[in-house]
Amino acid sequence: VVQQTKQTVTDNPQVAGYVLVRKPDMLRMRVLFPVVRNTMVDMVSDGNNFSLAIPPKSKFIVGTNRQPAKPSPQPFKQDLDKAETLLKEAGWEDHDGDGIRDKEIDGKTMKFEFDLTVTSANPDAIRICTLLKESLDKLGISCTVRPMEYTVLQQRDLEHKFQATFAGWGTGSDPDTTENIYSTRAAEHGRNYGLYSNPEVDELYRQGKIEFNRQKRAEIYGKIHRIMWEEQPYTWLYCRNSLYGFNKKLRGYVFSPRGPYNYSPGVENIWKPAP
Repeated sequence: VVQQTKQTVTDNPQVAGYVLVRKPDMLRMRVLFPVVRNTMVDMVSDGNNFSLAIPPKSKFIVGTNRQPAKPSPQPFKQDLDKAETLLKEAGWEDHDGDGIRDKEIDGKTMKFEFDLTVTSANPDAIRICTLLKESLDKLGISCTVRPMEYTVLQQRDLEHKFQATFAGWGTGSDPDTTENIYSTRAAEHGRNYGLYSNPEVDELYRQGKIEFNRQKRAEIYGKIHRIMWEEQPYTWLYCRNSLYGFNKKLRGYVFSPRGPYNYSPGVENIWKPAP
């Protein structure tokens, strides 16, 4: 019988939702964030199993619960009027009256439309992408959700053959393990699918790798965190809570920074005392 439960946002962001767009000049991340963020969690979580990706507790950028960015960046809030203003400032308007914004680029009229790929094996992910599509429709942006088999999706991401994709990251408890997502060199030999590149971020990762002082390391990764939040190479959406049940008759429960399982001896350390 489970007699005690523990719910926590772990330091391992196994299901940190994000939308990654291949052409940031065409689709500004700050347009996506306000549109989808406020209604998504209640829609897919039954009000219990998700946490919004607010900067003070975000693990999927580079921070951890023990080393949050200070001062913490402020979360974006839904503001459709501001989103429309940003689009107009960037030159995206519905010039031909067909309901889709367009803009002249290099002498050609480009429609504000893109495909959003997502794994067909995750119904919640498809629902979130559909919500994004419906929200963007209100702004005159055409988004086509394209579910596909996971291995096909993964291969397309690795080859950078996408316009936008939805997925989730898993990584370690140390912020350094996110280098193969956000560094320039990870574009060809890591998980930097969107080809994000910032020399300052690369240098900060180098500094963090060789710094042994915990406070100084926290400051280094906190700076990366703030740069990421400002530049938005991804649109971070949520982090799923981890819900654990414990039987009080057992002993040996030990939590690592990644929860009770992702370390050794983990569950093999659990034992039951003699009567």
